[in-house]
Amino acid sequence: MSRTVVLLSVLILAVVGALFGYVLGLRDIDENKSLAGDDPSAVSTGVTSAAANPPKRPTQNCPDFISDGVKLQQPDAGTPLVQLQYVRTDDSKKEAWICQARNGSELWYQGHDRIKDWADNGEVPEEGRNGLLLRGVAKTGDRKWVVTNQGTTYTVTPKALSIDGRTYGLSQANPPA
Repeated sequence: MSRTVVLLSVLILAVVGALFGYVLGLRDIDENKSLAGDDPSAVSTGVTSAAANPPKRPTQNCPDFISDGVKLQQPDAGTPLVQLQYVRTDDSKKEAWICQARNGSELWYQGHDRIKDWADNGEVPEEGRNGLLLRGVAKTGDRKWVVTNQGTTYTVTPKALSIDGRTYGLSQANPPA
């Protein structure tokens, strides 16, 4: 009799285990279905791919004085402008922004030759004195922008600011290289 009890207990446990496994399997399948149909949706494995999911940079606006200057040159520009790159040279004299119209239509360059202070401390670049605002910037590579004004070429990357081939090292870049 004890042998029969043991066999019945093992059989019952096997059936209960199989049913439990079957129910959990169905539950997992249902959770992985997309809302649009019966196809399984993507399931996170806990491993992310840097190529598939590039880090998103928070959107930052260019300073207001740049948007104001752009509005004077192009009243229908999509403002405020979005900052794509900011650089400050390590010689403590120059800073530049690459900004994009909110609608993505045009790129702008704002250069600033520091007289007493940086723009973030209140010194606003003045066109023709210590500032230069240019439209028509071309993106020529991954995070590389170029614009030419009266024969002078300005190139901005997260690693350097170049003006007519003279390259200035950076003390600050946002976003960094």
